[in-house]
Amino acid sequence: MPADKEGDWTGDELRSAVRAYFQMLDLELREEPFVKAEFRRRLIDQELPARTEGAVEFRMQNISSVLGKLREPWIRGYKPAEHVGPSVEERLLRIIQEERTRGHTQKLLLKDICPGLETVQGVKAVFGPISSYVLCFAGRGEPNSSSFDYQAANAAQAAVERPFVIAIGGGDQVASDADGCVVSIARLGTVSGPTRLLLQDEEEIKRLARWPVSVNLLEVWHFNGKPHLVRDLRMPDKTILGGSQDGIIRPSEKMSLLWETLRNWPVTLANLPPPANFYDSGKPRRAGTKLPFISTKQKEEGDRVWKYQLEAERDAGLRAAAKRNNFHRHGKYTCEACNLTSSDSAMFDAHHMTPLFAGRRITRVEHLLILCPTCHRRAHRSPDKLMPYSLVELRSWIDEGRP
Repeated sequence: MPADKEGDWTGDELRSAVRAYFQMLDLELREEPFVKAEFRRRLIDQELPARTEGAVEFRMQNISSVLGKLREPWIRGYKPAEHVGPSVEERLLRIIQEERTRGHTQKLLLKDICPGLETVQGVKAVFGPISSYVLCFAGRGEPNSSSFDYQAANAAQAAVERPFVIAIGGGDQVASDADGCVVSIARLGTVSGPTRLLLQDEEEIKRLARWPVSVNLLEVWHFNGKPHLVRDLRMPDKTILGGSQDGIIRPSEKMSLLWETLRNWPVTLANLPPPANFYDSGKPRRAGTKLPFISTKQKEEGDRVWKYQLEAERDAGLRAAAKRNNFHRHGKYTCEACNLTSSDSAMFDAHHMTPLFAGRRITRVEHLLILCPTCHRRAHRSPDKLMPYSLVELRSWIDEGRP
């Protein structure tokens, strides 16, 4: 142990050490080269002049120890210290949690993600915050009639010019804490069709069975605190919801007032189950029994999208975040197909489950699978390179002995 005592470290010194540690950890998870000694020397020169290199190195091992107990990744070159004083451990834990929250919380407002009222299609009544990448509607008339999916098809058509829809709690089964509250804003895609076709989560399909038709969503954001129309947003009443149980409505005067009172409200990106695997070209399209994919006959277009997908998969920050989440869930880096485990993140790849969506939606951590190289290679051995094997198919292949 270095000469200076653990108790001599001030809160500011510990915080400086934690921040430097997280900078190095981020580089390691991104698989970018860095020199720990350079970080230590810079830290001493700029923020810790009273500390020796040995003391700083030992403190970094303390931080690794705390992260290890949290079952989170730690820097490979800083092996967790076997003995960390309980006082120091408690202080480091508090600082780590504060810094982690500080580093991952995005303070975004509605106006930051939605350019203006002219891009808002209208409002839609919902029972609670949007929970899937679909906006659902009731069917009209007989299921086989041309008017059955009229509402969803209209929403997809309008999404070309006005892609945003504001979801407000209302209806006969609205949750008590959502009634009259603005809960979500969604950016609509241009594919409409049966709800069960646009989803892959079986629980969500069952839950949304009451609404048989939908339009796909590209992004969903939740309003922090679920602001109430009257209490929080100074709306005179809740009549803006009139008629929005059946479809999307846009009463011009009320929409203007809603926008002015809502535009500076904070929002948070929703963490939802991954959508079904299909391609949204940006042109309105109805899907009946089959999801839209790029035709293999249109080679030039397919090649361009495939190149874009490869670039998206190589995004270092996204890959690092996906691996970090995988480590946190399993305790070690784990192939989600064959369950191979290792403490070395470089032994695994980040695989995009829905490559055809890359050109039309923001790719997020939940759209990636962490696979070992063998399973990753198998995923791309599908006859159609734009449609890799799913996780279910990979696991079946493994159960069959990887023939």
